[in-house]
Amino acid sequence: MATTLRPLALIPRLVVPLLPQHLRGLRTSAAWSYLVKIYYGNPDLHYEASHQPKLRTVEIGLHFEADELTNAELLGAFRSHKREVSRELPAARFEEWDKGWTRIWEPVVYGRFDEALAQDLAGRLARYITLLEPILRSELPRHVPWDLAPTRPGRNAAARPRSRLHTLRTP
Repeated sequence: MATTLRPLALIPRLVVPLLPQHLRGLRTSAAWSYLVKIYYGNPDLHYEASHQPKLRTVEIGLHFEADELTNAELLGAFRSHKREVSRELPAARFEEWDKGWTRIWEPVVYGRFDEALAQDLAGRLARYITLLEPILRSELPRHVPWDLAPTRPGRNAAARPRSRLHTLRTP
């Protein structure tokens, strides 16, 4: 396996055992060499790791990529938790972003784009998910679609991280 070329694709499998049991049923909508998206009830509200090779960084965080109003509502709700979030994730930035999207994120500078980086990023994303997912669920506006049912029963995306819309679980 050429892990030095595809560390981001490893993240879904690496992050699951780092999560509390009740958050292990995550889904992926992308797991490629340059981007991974992990979500629970709505793919527009997802955790992301995105490779920025020119900057030698990987951006990680929680992205709100729904409609502009929902994104603004969620960012505002999270800003009311900023002290709590900043205590646990001191490098996290809260910001409005491109296309009316918003996010809570941080850049991670790396030396080598390899499996060790994937392990580090999985640990960081696990901290984001563990802290932010309960807040997201409690602050979710009523009009936002949310479905925690598995998308493909009996399939485990940990074995096939490049597939679209799979549920990841540990045995």
